[in-house]
Amino acid sequence: MRRLSLPITLLTLAAALALAACGRPAPDLPDLATLPDFTFEDQDGQVLSSASLRGRPWVANFLFTSCPTACPPLAAATTDLQRKLKAWVPAEGTPPVQLVSFTIDPATDTPERLREYGARYQADPRLWRFARSDYQTTERLVTEGFLQPLIRDDLVQVSEPTRQKALLQQPIPLGTAHSLRFVLVDQRGHMRGVYDRDPESLDRLHADLRALAEAAP
Repeated sequence: MRRLSLPITLLTLAAALALAACGRPAPDLPDLATLPDFTFEDQDGQVLSSASLRGRPWVANFLFTSCPTACPPLAAATTDLQRKLKAWVPAEGTPPVQLVSFTIDPATDTPERLREYGARYQADPRLWRFARSDYQTTERLVTEGFLQPLIRDDLVQVSEPTRQKALLQQPIPLGTAHSLRFVLVDQRGHMRGVYDRDPESLDRLHADLRALAEAAP
């Protein structure tokens, strides 16, 4: 029996190493939708696109810097999520995951303003980036891509020319109804979950994000 133990032990070790090299199994998460291609800019004026994010899982949310009530708790929850990530994400190089906050008020939220907002919430630009585009592009991505609400009361009953002018020039009203949830996106650009900002949901999001990042490609 002793003569057989060494080969068996070596085979067991080899199998374990092979599994480790392949990564963990992918988490059992729903496949909710596939995001369309998009190209935005970040708080430093750099391209932030579906192509640049592909290959690693990431988390999206939606806010605007002048929002006085609902957005600060959302930003604070994102700070908490970033803190959890920093416990295992390497301190240098391209991080294996990304947090992206899309502003829904690009008329107000210039790159400079987004940088100031990020600094207020200790955003590490390696991990947590802010994205902006024109309002129409943003609205279409939020509602048709991420399947999240974005409703401007000031544009509900106006003519199309008035709406187009407002979209280009008018900041969104403070009472605009918009999503306050996090959306988890996998390496292929597929939505894999939608999460609230309470501590339990945030823990679940962090666990799912890490599981995706560590899963076998």
